[in-house]
Amino acid sequence: MDIEASPDEQLAKKLVRYALACDFSRTPIRRDGIKERVLGDQGRAFRRVLDIAQNYLRQIWGMELRELPIREKHTLEDKRKAARSQSQPKTSTGVYILVSTLPEAYRSPAIIPPSRTPSADAEAAYVAFYTMVITVILLNGGELSDAKLRRYLHRTNAEDNVGAEPTEEVLKRMLSHGYVTKHVQRDETSQAHDSGENTTWYVGPRGQEEVGIDGAAGMIRSVWGQQDERGGEELEKKIRASFGPAVARGMGEANGEEDGWGGDEPA
Repeated sequence: MDIEASPDEQLAKKLVRYALACDFSRTPIRRDGIKERVLGDQGRAFRRVLDIAQNYLRQIWGMELRELPIREKHTLEDKRKAARSQSQPKTSTGVYILVSTLPEAYRSPAIIPPSRTPSADAEAAYVAFYTMVITVILLNGGELSDAKLRRYLHRTNAEDNVGAEPTEEVLKRMLSHGYVTKHVQRDETSQAHDSGENTTWYVGPRGQEEVGIDGAAGMIRSVWGQQDERGGEELEKKIRASFGPAVARGMGEANGEEDGWGGDEPA
């Protein structure tokens, strides 16, 4: 630690080390954790220390701390509870992840290969799998029934295993990492017959931030591969029709309405 560094700079360097350690295991970086493990009795210095740490991360590591979005309320029951609540709605989560600030040209696997922990192949399989799952959820309007998810997994030969790991274990890890969320609701109409539950999958906060619509569109382009001019235009129209204006703004205006993907027809 530099002798000449100010107390805030010393804390900022400690925050950088803490953030890198959390990111290695995909552990969310919580504001409470920063105060407890980094700031100690200097909790009021959070904003100053965070700004200095962000500068270190951007200039040295090509990364930055980005706050995750608030988890959306998907079900009618959750929305009703929020409407009945007397407390002020949350405007921030206080949960951060590290994201790259490098230009797109420097983010290719040839320059930034998958982590070697537990192995490069296992990490690559995990990234590809959660990107695929997030993509099909977004293609289905932002929610996907468990039955549909299982059909997609069957079509991609991933219903049992992802690489050398059981698919169910990978899905549990995706839930714990925040790439996806799921809502389980009992089917009361058939509960008397000892029926099961209705499960719906959604994109989680980390999935929205790390993958999102842009990442899903990128995966579709990769799957379709190199196209001629006409094929490329048709592909972009389908992507815009599937994901809406958020993608259209990034790739120019669409010329008229086109059929996208969705339902049971994967890209």
